[in-house]
Amino acid sequence: MGLPWDEIIRLMIFSEKDLYFSIKFVLLLTWVVAISLPCRLEALDDLEIYLAGYGMGSQPSNKGISYKGRGGSGETVNGDPGLGFKIGLFPHFAGGYLGIELESFGNNNSIRFPIVSDLETTKGESSLITYQSMGNLIMRYPGTKIRPYVGIGGGLSNGILRNADIPGRKDKDFETGTAFGYQFLGGMQLVITERWYIFGEYKYFSANYHWKELSLNFRSEYFLGGFGFLF
Repeated sequence: MGLPWDEIIRLMIFSEKDLYFSIKFVLLLTWVVAISLPCRLEALDDLEIYLAGYGMGSQPSNKGISYKGRGGSGETVNGDPGLGFKIGLFPHFAGGYLGIELESFGNNNSIRFPIVSDLETTKGESSLITYQSMGNLIMRYPGTKIRPYVGIGGGLSNGILRNADIPGRKDKDFETGTAFGYQFLGGMQLVITERWYIFGEYKYFSANYHWKELSLNFRSEYFLGGFGFLF
């Protein structure tokens, strides 16, 4: 069964607002980094910049859910493939070993959990869209062809409930929970031409979402693959 037109319109409006926020976030962080570096951004000889896009698979894990103040167990969280992009800034005064990444990524998930009451046990379920805007501190080996790296990051994460079917909860439409998220990551870049590279990455992400009468300690592993352009 297809989505009704009013829901499609709300999805389009939400996507535009979320994309606008992410673009503002990345531009703001880029400006802060640019004015804080002892070299000018125009002097590209003193700064390596790259842009990258990627696809990802996800593997969420169950770390606890609470409904109407009552903790539960037995929940399941499933993740779908997602997309993301990132900007990397590596100043030459750090030898190319230390830099900053700004990234946004997101995907769709689903949650299911039992609801236990004094009379019966029912089941709640919902689609869960997660979208992150993060800043990462990256340490890497600046090889000419192979560049392994590790990093840690933090930023804002949005968890959006959609089409919630949860007994006893009136709101079945959209509801957004914004939380601080953090991540650990590691990967490798393989430079294939003077300007292009491919990369693979693993990351572990954590955020605790809170909505009306519902909260979720969200944890997920991500497996990334993509390509980037070197300036």
